[in-house]
Amino acid sequence: MNSIKLEQIAKMYDTSIERGDEVILQGHFHVGYWDETNPNASFAEAAERFTQIMIDKVDIQAGERFCDLGCGIGVPSMQLAQAKGCFIDGITISQSQQKRAQQLAAEAGLSDQTHFIVGNALEMPCEDASYHGGWFFESIYHMDHRKALQEASRILKPGATLLIAEFSTRPTTTEEFIAVSKEYFHCFFINEEDYPELLDTVGFDLIEIDDVTEFVMTPLIPKLKSDSEYIQPIKSDNKSDSRNNLRNMSENLKYIIVTAQKR
Repeated sequence: MNSIKLEQIAKMYDTSIERGDEVILQGHFHVGYWDETNPNASFAEAAERFTQIMIDKVDIQAGERFCDLGCGIGVPSMQLAQAKGCFIDGITISQSQQKRAQQLAAEAGLSDQTHFIVGNALEMPCEDASYHGGWFFESIYHMDHRKALQEASRILKPGATLLIAEFSTRPTTTEEFIAVSKEYFHCFFINEEDYPELLDTVGFDLIEIDDVTEFVMTPLIPKLKSDSEYIQPIKSDNKSDSRNNLRNMSENLKYIIVTAQKR
């Protein structure tokens, strides 16, 4: 990831707070999860549900170290720290997000248990085999997947679990969507079928790939139409873009949760 692209991604997330993303999703910078237990949930409630699903998948003990690779403003990290009693290091490319994460951690009394830094997740400032677990929670698509997984393999201890929640392409994904995603949103989507080889070559065993499209992508447009709470906080000049972006994503992308173990 070159310096220009890093600056562009950082700027995109620095301005996301101005758009109202933090208010809308209550600090969760990822999509929601709707199933039979929460069909009427708001975007924020569904995002909270998704965070809990990810936390439940984390295999870590109290006192161990976990790395959040692309931590946003740290809300899922803090909830994981509270739930598991582990120590969290989170990294984000956005200085605004890092400052907000530190502020929220202080308010929650978690400053001693969480640490948030500004940096490149492809060049983690830590020794090899430093962490007992980690995740890319809707962040890896801003990176070169192979390089990101290589770095995750370097920093994780043998036997550590890595979770990846991300969008993946469909057979019907259009070339135009891929091009626009790269050019304007700095997103590099891959197919779930690419993961077994990618993980194996950098030292991970694939445990499972869970396709959760029906709970994440399929409800997006119906929820967008019915949930005025999502659109209302967004500045008026961004509302049309938000609708169109979500619509294009729901039509062109699947959503998967990948679980892998470091060899």
